[in-house]
Amino acid sequence: MDVERIQKINSLAVELMKKGLATDRENAVVQAEQIYRNTDTEGYSSLRDTLREVKAEASPKKEIESAVDLSQDQIKEILEKNTKFLVSTIKDFQEKMGNMEKELESLKTKLRYQSIPTAKEIIVDAPQQASRPRPVEQPRGAPTTNTHPRSGNYNEQDVSIEKFFYMGSK
Repeated sequence: MDVERIQKINSLAVELMKKGLATDRENAVVQAEQIYRNTDTEGYSSLRDTLREVKAEASPKKEIESAVDLSQDQIKEILEKNTKFLVSTIKDFQEKMGNMEKELESLKTKLRYQSIPTAKEIIVDAPQQASRPRPVEQPRGAPTTNTHPRSGNYNEQDVSIEKFFYMGSK
């Protein structure tokens, strides 16, 4: 007996017992073997019929295949034509993509330059802004003092020798 067949019969017997179709283990195995034999013979007969049909169909095809048989040179020519066609198609797509990328970049630069004011706009806007002076607002809470970044903004209390040197207890 085949190991796979034994496993299938065993799993089928377990299923029969779970479903309540068999009273005990032996009865389940006998029923599973009968079911497996019926399906096995049906499968074999259908396989045999299919094999006969395939053989019947295969014999006329051999005659057709011999008439259509291509030489090695013809096959090479066909493959070369296909290769050339594919290469040319890919190159066309690459060129089209390159053109589209260039067009996209030119549109982006046009949009950037449209948002930048031109010299005429600056000249026209300058007299209008000069006619109405803008009031300079100063922050309310802080007094205006000139502070240099190197000199800093510090008081005598901020810089004491005790903060820089620790002498400890003597």
